[in-house]
This record gives sequence, C-alpha cells and structure tokens, in this order.
Amino acid sequence: MSLALSLDGVFQHVTGRLAIQGLSLDLPEGEWLLICGPNGAGKTLLSRLVLGLDRPSAGRVQVLGRDLAQLDGRGLARLRREVGAVLQRGSLLADYSVLANILLPLRQTPLTRGEMARAARLVMTLLGLDGLENHPPQALSLGQQRRVELARALIRRPRLLVWDGLSDGLDPTVAREILAVLDSLRGGQPMALIATDNTPDALGDIPARVGVLNRGRLLFQGTPAALAAASTGDLELRTALGGRL
Repeated sequence: MSLALSLDGVFQHVTGRLAIQGLSLDLPEGEWLLICGPNGAGKTLLSRLVLGLDRPSAGRVQVLGRDLAQLDGRGLARLRREVGAVLQRGSLLADYSVLANILLPLRQTPLTRGEMARAARLVMTLLGLDGLENHPPQALSLGQQRRVELARALIRRPRLLVWDGLSDGLDPTVAREILAVLDSLRGGQPMALIATDNTPDALGDIPARVGVLNRGRLLFQGTPAALAAASTGDLELRTALGGRL
C-alpha cells in the first residue's frame, strides 16, 4: 500500500508550548481524511507540517514517500508540484485577476498558453467560476474566493490535496457540494486529501476517515459511524467537537 502521507511520533513546540503531541497517522494514496477539532487544536499547524512550511521538533513527516527532513529547498519545491494546498483565506494576490491567480502554479511549466487556458477553463467550470476570469479577488464573495483558491490548488492535478479550513467561508452545504464534485473525479484522478474543519458535518455521505484533534493530541481516527459510536461514551471527544454527535 503506497502512502500519500505518513506522520510518525510528531511533536511540535510553538513559543515554548507543546502544540502537537506524539501525532501519528497514515493516509494511503487516493484516500481522504478529515481532521476535526476546536480552534487552537493544532489543525493549521498540522497542515503546515505536511506542506513543509514548518519542521517538527521531533518525529518524522513523509509526503508521497519522501521524508521532508531529508529535502533541501529544491527538493521541497519539486515535491510541492505534486501537492495542492488551500490554506487560510487571504492567499490570493489582490493585483491579479481570478484567472491569473489560478494559473500561478503553471507559470514555470512548459505548457503553452492554450494548454494553460484549457486547464484553467476545466477547473473553473468544475467549481462554478465561469464568468469570473477577469474579476479581482476582492470583488468576490468569501465563498467564491475559496473556490478560486481550490481551483489554483487543483490545476496541476495533485496527488495530495491539503485543505485547511474546509468550510472556512463556506456553509456546510456548499462545502459538501464541492466535496461531492471532487469525489466524482476520484476514479479517473486518484487524489489523496487531508482536510481540516471544526466538525465532520461537511463530509455528509462522502467516504472518508475522520480524525479528532484536541490540544495537539489525536483523540480518534476512524469512520464517521465509528466516531458517532465512540463519542457517546467519551466526553473529551464530544467536547472537542463542540458537543455534537
């Protein structure tokens, strides 16, 4: 079984505080994992560790079979060509149009302008962004901005997508609709996904595993049904999910 992502005994300190505590998880290629937990649980830090934006204090992070600790700047740059990222809002360039923002990952590729335009058209249609090509990001709603960020992350057809704040700027219904679109592509374009959100609500019936993170510790990892069963007798789990389930 090939792994898109593997974390083994990861610890991370932030300003002297232990923010990630002994976190271990595996994500096989093509599978999806949603990490849930309250604000301050360590979800964004986890996303940054996966992308190599931060280095762990201890433990190992492997992405697409490569140990991030063994990669120099060039190695990380090559790896990131296979990884798409949707981070917290505000990552769009205000001086660029929607189309120019989406095309950024293709600027250093040998693709022709026509090939880039076709790739952009495909992903924009997929995410309901047709007609917004020439708009500046600040003219869009928060939900539209998140779709542009997602389109930019998908345009290179990544093997792994890291999506921090799944429903950030989106209501759970819209987030589910976008996930359903991505799910429909899984057969022809296997892509692993690790996403974060406060609750698992956005998943709906989409097949994925769920992890629950709180105070830097992974409290649970399994199916949504198993989480619902486990939380009935686990106050810490229910509290981490805002008393839901």
